[in-house]
Amino acid sequence: MSLTSILRRASRVTALASAIVVTLTAGVVKESVAQEIVIGVVVPVTGVLAAYGTPYAEAAKIAVDEANAKGGVNGRQLKLVVEDSQASNTVAINAVNKVLQLNPVAIIGPGLGTQIMALMPTVEKEKVPLIAGPGTRRVTQQGWKYFFRSAAHDAIDKETWTRFLVEDLNKKKIGIMHVANEWGFSGRDNTTMFLEKLYNLKPVSVAAYQTTDKDLTAQILQMKRDGAEAIVVQGHPVDEALAMRQLRQLDIQATVIGSGTTCVAFLRNLVVPADIVGRYCQAPALMPSYSDSAKVKEFVAEYKKRLGILPDSYVMLTYDTTAMLIEVMKKYGVDREKIRQGLSEMPYTGITGTFKADAEHNLWHSAVVMEFQPENKVKVVRRHEVKP
Repeated sequence: MSLTSILRRASRVTALASAIVVTLTAGVVKESVAQEIVIGVVVPVTGVLAAYGTPYAEAAKIAVDEANAKGGVNGRQLKLVVEDSQASNTVAINAVNKVLQLNPVAIIGPGLGTQIMALMPTVEKEKVPLIAGPGTRRVTQQGWKYFFRSAAHDAIDKETWTRFLVEDLNKKKIGIMHVANEWGFSGRDNTTMFLEKLYNLKPVSVAAYQTTDKDLTAQILQMKRDGAEAIVVQGHPVDEALAMRQLRQLDIQATVIGSGTTCVAFLRNLVVPADIVGRYCQAPALMPSYSDSAKVKEFVAEYKKRLGILPDSYVMLTYDTTAMLIEVMKKYGVDREKIRQGLSEMPYTGITGTFKADAEHNLWHSAVVMEFQPENKVKVVRRHEVKP
């Protein structure tokens, strides 16, 4: 055989070997990508409701990173895909549709009742489990199979603050201030229901406002004019912070309780101590940074290292329910229907406490009222829990 023939044959063998290597490499890459388990995250990263976005996405990421460091789900790595729902139902729907193109096994959703209500027809059609923590009561009263609520709802939250005001503080003249959306109406209606159901009382004053309002003087002076001994406020972090500030500026002496978003406003430095000392906020659990639990302290330290801010109780619940989702996948598999079944059946004990779905798919069943004290301290003054 001539040298030319040998070189020609060697060239063909090398080319063939290279093709095989490329094919095998492509196969490995394809298999690796196929092995990733995608979890979607749809939250408001930008806009006026951004306080409900990145903090919760980062909590989910911590849970995923911890799981991946331990081998993922039965050897498969997890991947979070985050899409911005902004402050718009339409944008939220588009965000879910973008995530669905990547075939997620489940979605972590926004803690906003209005957006969840808008998303659920698509979620139900696609049969993909959605976990989120809106407090709006009626979200889990629609008979949806694939939605799971990670935080307490207003029938728990508002019973807690109503009992605290009437039974613990002996306040009978209650005023309600609320944002004019699904979340605000839920707070108003549930507080009104418990006042009447438990004590045969009615609110002495009710005033609504818009999320974008920059002055709540009229609503606050209405509370004073109507003789409210106590005022409850249900809104979002920025507007609840505004309410607390103006209640102080107008020297309102009534007892004041903010919803869980006042707790968030406190942790995000949207209020100063003078605005809130001696006042209260209601939330699903004690703020994590005040917990004595070693595991909670570890989470707080990791979260603060990543974002530079302290987590609130809703953030911690997001971390826990993401970890619950991961444990469900380990036990039941990554099929969407199996995940739905697992979330419905399996109790899970996280760093916050125990999660267990009730008939409506509510996973968390307790709430607390906390008092703001001097030197940035808080004290739990009322606890309430219902059995799932």
